[in-house]
Amino acid sequence: MNTRRTPLVLPAAFAALFAATWVFGGAPTSSREAVVHHVGGRVSYIENRGGNIGVLATEAGALVVDAQFAEVAQENEAVVRELAPAGPIWLVNTHWHPDHTGGNEVFAASAQIVAQTNVRRRLAGDATIGGRVREDAPAAALPTITYPNGVKLYFGGEEVRLVHVPHAHTDGDTVVHFVESNVIHMGDVWFQRGYPFIDLDSGGSVQGTVDGVEAVLGWAPPGARFITGHGEAGTAEDLREYLAMIREVRARVAKGLAEGQDVDALMAAGVTADYDARWSWDFIDGRKFVTALVRDAQGS
Repeated sequence: MNTRRTPLVLPAAFAALFAATWVFGGAPTSSREAVVHHVGGRVSYIENRGGNIGVLATEAGALVVDAQFAEVAQENEAVVRELAPAGPIWLVNTHWHPDHTGGNEVFAASAQIVAQTNVRRRLAGDATIGGRVREDAPAAALPTITYPNGVKLYFGGEEVRLVHVPHAHTDGDTVVHFVESNVIHMGDVWFQRGYPFIDLDSGGSVQGTVDGVEAVLGWAPPGARFITGHGEAGTAEDLREYLAMIREVRARVAKGLAEGQDVDALMAAGVTADYDARWSWDFIDGRKFVTALVRDAQGS
């Protein structure tokens, strides 16, 4: 077996995400950056630097969804203990990206890490999986329980369903359904903040994202609240708005490609012009989204 370790290499746009961590967490406003938002039942989320951390707080401790960056892990773990004094018992990773798994090692001091199979493979630097892998995660940061399609956890009186969404944001995405609290954590399958980042180099795809959102909307109970990977929690209507945007822009891009247009021509034609005010943001603007749609359509 090849045990050689090489540095994590990311495309420039993706690297910028992790260099400017404040983009997803917001600029610091005090010595404590974490903000807790209650969503429903016993579920809240922590907004800080990285993807939103879901927290199911019970007397038995906390089931936590995602761990943000390593640099804020201790702060976030302390906030979890304020919500559930017994501390983190379970940690679910919705996918492998460092803004969701960087804090794994800190949380692993008390929590078992659970994730879809490909998350562990990518964090462990499994080159056989193809595409982008992360090869610098410490052993303590690796998921200890994995599953191919999904699993149910029963913790503190709550049924928690972990549902794999194939080839959406990545190839290892999990949506987390807190059944009794009627809350669903979407991870980065839903970017409420703006245009989605679909990590084609990690097995993500536009169709998988569309299929995954459609599937969740199909089984989500009435009145469910949704935690997004980045942005504010919302409703099924908010998720439908996101889905409609992706479908429409993808249809416009497909039409333009059929007419021989490239990215420059598509942007000149205004394929995102009526969406940019709502969906364009620091990390993914209209052009970057269209570039990803073109690359996905061309299989490159």
